[in-house]
Amino acid sequence: MWQLRNDEGARVEAAVKQFLPPCEVKCPIKEHIQRTNVMISMLPDDPEKAKAGVVQIGDYLYEKNPFFTVCGYICGICERECNYKTRGGSIKRRLLKRFLSDTYTPYLSFKQPLDITKDKGKVAVIGGGPGGLFCAWELSKRGYDVTIFDNNPKLGGAVRYIPKYRLPESVLDTAIDSLVRIGGISVEKNLKVTGDDPVEDLRQQGFRAFFIATGTPYPRPLTLGIKPVEWQGVKNVEYGLTFLDQAGRNELPPDYYKGKKVVVIGGGNVAFDAARTAVRLGGKVTVVCLERADKTHRDGIPADIEEIEGAEQEGIHIIYSRGVKEIMSENGQFTKIDCPKCTCVFDDKGFNPQFDRNDCEQVAGDVLLITIGQMWDRSLLQNAGLFDDKGRLAVNPQTHQSQKFPDVFLGGDVRKVGFMVDAMAEGTQAADSIDRYLKGESLQDWLLRYEASDAPVRKLYKPEPAAKWTPPDTRMNFDMFEIGFTLQEAIVEARRCLECGPCSSCKACVATGIQSALPAVKVDEELCSGCGICVSACNYHTCEMVDTEIIFEGRVVGQDRVSYTDPLLCKACGQCVSACPAGARSLSPDVAAAVREKIHDQPGIICFACKFGWGYTAEKGKFADIKELVPVICLGKVDIHEILSAFTKKGAEGVLLLGCGQGDCHFQDGNHEAQKRIFILHRVLEEFGIEKERLEIVTSFDPKGNGIPVHINNLKDRVKSLGPIGR
Repeated sequence: MWQLRNDEGARVEAAVKQFLPPCEVKCPIKEHIQRTNVMISMLPDDPEKAKAGVVQIGDYLYEKNPFFTVCGYICGICERECNYKTRGGSIKRRLLKRFLSDTYTPYLSFKQPLDITKDKGKVAVIGGGPGGLFCAWELSKRGYDVTIFDNNPKLGGAVRYIPKYRLPESVLDTAIDSLVRIGGISVEKNLKVTGDDPVEDLRQQGFRAFFIATGTPYPRPLTLGIKPVEWQGVKNVEYGLTFLDQAGRNELPPDYYKGKKVVVIGGGNVAFDAARTAVRLGGKVTVVCLERADKTHRDGIPADIEEIEGAEQEGIHIIYSRGVKEIMSENGQFTKIDCPKCTCVFDDKGFNPQFDRNDCEQVAGDVLLITIGQMWDRSLLQNAGLFDDKGRLAVNPQTHQSQKFPDVFLGGDVRKVGFMVDAMAEGTQAADSIDRYLKGESLQDWLLRYEASDAPVRKLYKPEPAAKWTPPDTRMNFDMFEIGFTLQEAIVEARRCLECGPCSSCKACVATGIQSALPAVKVDEELCSGCGICVSACNYHTCEMVDTEIIFEGRVVGQDRVSYTDPLLCKACGQCVSACPAGARSLSPDVAAAVREKIHDQPGIICFACKFGWGYTAEKGKFADIKELVPVICLGKVDIHEILSAFTKKGAEGVLLLGCGQGDCHFQDGNHEAQKRIFILHRVLEEFGIEKERLEIVTSFDPKGNGIPVHINNLKDRVKSLGPIGR
């Protein structure tokens, strides 16, 4: 199995402009998705042997994202931009991380604290949600003495509202406790930072900088247009956040919701969390939302498709395109809501719902839960003087620095409402700005521009795996309803990944020891005939023909058309090298060159094996009966001349090529290209007096490599029956 390298030569470089797979562009923290997907795909399928590899991948992810174990349960934002989304279905990256989480979470308890001297000064983080936690983590790694102030008994912020059937409390507790322990971070819980100027009070205690990430803990009031919908004093009406908080703490009265009709107002994930929680407590639930059912429409419902599908399976009725005009009651008890038709949710100005008040529908219920969004806690921000004259937060959106006080920084939902991973990114960015500020450096930095690389050319796209959920009639509890990947399922799904990004943003092959360094394609313009075959051979849109000037005696005398490869997009698979009829293209360094050179001229079987598809080929015992094993990064790189040379110059009696199964090639169609060359080569061999039966190609997925000796022995028997070459 591969052993993860962690030296500078194997790390990923940053650039002012960087091409990435679209999933990574979408990810706010730019997690190395392609890199770790490749690593997962190369795990052995024995759980005990794979455990060490999972821990190595986890350690690599943890350095940048100590919440990856939580993301594996609730964050799939990257899947929304997957190139495979319309080509078989997005790669299930969230479930791949959950697979890692299931092995890595128990290991966190044994992970040693960071060995860092905290001598760079005290920093206060106000708010213990994802934004505050990530800011504290990054600053602690850089040597700052960080204290998190939070007014709750447990850290986590809004993540604590997520029901346990989606995110087990033990996973969240372990992730947060480990981050605090490993980072050496101090925590003051159940403490609300108050006072006329709470930040000034902390300044007096020696804190040099402050990150405020208090989130949006207060529910947004219900309105119809700009008119508030009154319900104060009506019993059995409450906010969904309060309901979820009480449910998470097991503070709800037993059997209170059993048999009751529960109406939930809202169309986001929080609304569906409240609805599905109410169902599990015995309620008969209806969701009423402004948005349309069509998620592709501008006014489409914002909740995740999995949330909607799960709710429908659990018997929750959804009423689309309706607002709330009035909350009705009898004898002080909620009875029903009056719902006008919503004709438009967004216009050119943004969120601006419009209604047809003549088209109303009444929805009856016993309990009403309002879940239409959250608001700031303005008191702390107001007392700290962080608003401008117009009542807006005065903060630089790039640096997160307050425009009123240079030692105050703001981020997370308090600055910009988003997903959990958005808050994580805000905390990381703010930490970088705080570090620069305290060092006396400029806060302005290179603004990295990320551009998504196109989907590779491919003929076959494997379908996504079916969701594995427990049946609706057996999941009406708070146990996890979604069944995670097994090791074998994770390997298969990781192999389905297209690996859209260029090698320079991944380097998985270097980190796992497949190659010592990233090879680069070189073009000899003197040899290039301008035929363009290389363009058609490239699956990654990186090869093109360009016009160059022909200079004679210092003067431009004409133009020549030659081949060019964009080094930022190239995957270095070598297929263009093998396809070039003029030999104008080369790959350096070549992973197989040293092996080919040492092969002696003596009888035997030479085997070319793809190191991505047959990573276990490093186990020499499986190749004990062959002349030489030649590792390559793709069968598509093995050209006709190499195979002919094996027979005519190296004395091979037979040549075996081991490649990936159909649709499994790391470089998309390498095995297909190799098969085409073998078809041609079978005819060429006869001209050299070599029987075509001496050359065999195998394309399959054989995780344990049990078939290797079988293929070798079959070819040896066949070669033996043919006798010496040229007989």
